[in-house]
Amino acid sequence: MKVSICIPTYNRKDYIFQTLDSVFNQSFKDYEVIIVDDGSTDGTEAAVKEKYPTVKYHWKENGGDASARNKLISLAKGDFITFIDSDDLLFPDTVERLYNSIKETKDSCAYGQHIRIDENSMETPTKLKALPSGNITIPLFQHILVHSCGSMFPLNALKEIGGFNETIKVCSDYSIWLRLSLKYKFIAQEKPTFKRRRHSGNLSALTYDNLLIELNVLKDFYENFAKTIIPANSANARLAKEYYRVAMCAAREDISSDIIKDLFKQSLNYKFSFKVFLKSLIF
Repeated sequence: MKVSICIPTYNRKDYIFQTLDSVFNQSFKDYEVIIVDDGSTDGTEAAVKEKYPTVKYHWKENGGDASARNKLISLAKGDFITFIDSDDLLFPDTVERLYNSIKETKDSCAYGQHIRIDENSMETPTKLKALPSGNITIPLFQHILVHSCGSMFPLNALKEIGGFNETIKVCSDYSIWLRLSLKYKFIAQEKPTFKRRRHSGNLSALTYDNLLIELNVLKDFYENFAKTIIPANSANARLAKEYYRVAMCAAREDISSDIIKDLFKQSLNYKFSFKVFLKSLIF
């Protein structure tokens, strides 16, 4: 088995059939399909098993996105693994393109951009940029370039690094891509690799709690893994920006003014900005 196409799901009965149709429409054929259901209560399991009885389907108690992905890793039998969320879609040649770009190597991952779609699968305006290939730790620290979907990784790489961090509800994937980038090259695809659906049920909303987790992921990675790789001025600029983003989100959510003041202070400690300084005076 060359590739394991892995689908975590939770109450996505309204979308998962479109996802599965995009999987079974792949030009690449040497793959298995595994679904880990993270405790759905909307009848997803019965519906999928009726229409796709050959799919490997595993139901588990709800434990969060990282928990579902770790279970998928443990069940996968392919040399390479690719994820697709149960409300997103693959292009017909996605798996073939990803696989062909890294099939001869043992030290590479493949990734690509996405096209946005809405609840009705209609494409929405999406700005695409050229992606870096090779050792991407520095640009990846600056921007979330790699996504769980539309990417491919050697299965052993995910196992060796210990899988996804189940103690955080978001950004467990960003954390693992950052650490993988220290050892593995990332090969960017010229064309988008998946369609990402945006709707009210998406997990990664821009909230104070979620942005604070992202900030802590960045700080932990820089301080414990990448201080000798990422230039200090570049890291400081990124962390200053993240502290500012968290502070602004805290202000929108009426978080304690003391917390907001401290966040602005931390941002200015990493890199002074007159704009941030003026904002800090308001609180």
